[in-house]
Amino acid sequence: MRISTQTLYAQGVTSMLDQQAAFSKVSEQLATGKRVVNPSDDPSAASQAVTISQSQAVNEQFSDSRTTARNNLSIEESALNQVTDTITRVQSLIVQAGNGTLSDSDRDALATEIEGSREVLLGLANSTDGNGNYLFGGMSGDTAPFGEDGTYRGDDQQRQQRVDSSRLMEVNHTGSQIFGGVASGNQQLARQTSESESSLPITFKGPEVIDASVRVDGAAYSVSIDATGVTISGTDAEGNDLQVLDGEGEPLPSPVAFSDGMTLAFNGLSMTLSGDEQQVLEAQAEGKATQLVVEEGEASADVFANLDGLITALSTPIESEADQAAFNNAISTASRQFSNSLDNVLTVRADVGTKLNELDSLDIIGDDRELNYASTRSDLIDLDYNEAISDYSLTQVGLQASQQAFSDISGMSLFDYLR
Repeated sequence: MRISTQTLYAQGVTSMLDQQAAFSKVSEQLATGKRVVNPSDDPSAASQAVTISQSQAVNEQFSDSRTTARNNLSIEESALNQVTDTITRVQSLIVQAGNGTLSDSDRDALATEIEGSREVLLGLANSTDGNGNYLFGGMSGDTAPFGEDGTYRGDDQQRQQRVDSSRLMEVNHTGSQIFGGVASGNQQLARQTSESESSLPITFKGPEVIDASVRVDGAAYSVSIDATGVTISGTDAEGNDLQVLDGEGEPLPSPVAFSDGMTLAFNGLSMTLSGDEQQVLEAQAEGKATQLVVEEGEASADVFANLDGLITALSTPIESEADQAAFNNAISTASRQFSNSLDNVLTVRADVGTKLNELDSLDIIGDDRELNYASTRSDLIDLDYNEAISDYSLTQVGLQASQQAFSDISGMSLFDYLR
């Protein structure tokens, strides 16, 4: 077969161009470290790599979101830690105030210290995050949630943040959740509602739970002590009139005559009334009376109202047995109220801690997910250097061979032999 010189030249050039393109391609892969430099190199792998890249970007956004959520919750936890310390200090002052040897001026000094604690709590309630947003104002982050009188001005909506594809997390607590009225729950609350000027010199202790199986959540009972005796109003779990028992479990009439140290048991609760019987009789004859309210699961007043009540009780001079009894009752109520408030704050702190732990777990899951994404993407588009270097050497030899062949063929004309 006769092959023209033009054909030989064309074949030589084509061969060199093919080898040059292959060499250039391998060189580009080595330079970028990628097997798939252009989508045309492997359309299927390139498409999957794009999808994985998008998943990686979303995973990174969730990671950033978790960082923001963690910062918010950490700042809140720090503030709650100080709230816990302050309430604990108030509780110790309440215990100190219960010392019967204190004078009016001593109680005034305690009231002054509690006023300072109130200011500390008010400042903590109006804490801000690093961006100037109020922590406990709900969605109203640009307005101080608590006024000077302790009134809550925020809302009750918690801010939420998506920290993972399937997890929408509340990243703050509202002021009403932390400083608002606390449902007594297992910490039943009793408080005296009558004014000390017209009340009997009777103090109460309790209530305590003696039979949780018959408790009525959310129930409220009224304990009236007047000239007719002691009467407890309320209903049991079936809605029937309350049956009151003594300390021995025997039914008591209603009303029942007051006696020092008498125990009243009703609906699984027990409380004790104490007082000098002669003084009580004389006060009853004067028309004085005492009214107590016993609550289960009902929200008490907020922290600042309780502090104000405690400060008022400490600042009020004690001039009579009735004043002393009213003060003792106020201290007893305040002790239970702040115990409830402390339990509530600790519950919120536990919730914050749980969320911080959850964020750590989600970070670990996110990191594992990122590793899987990176590994899969690498398998799809990254270069096998051993194979690529081998191809590089091979194509280099091929290119050199094609160039040498073209050089030899281009020198095979008759004129070259005749020279």
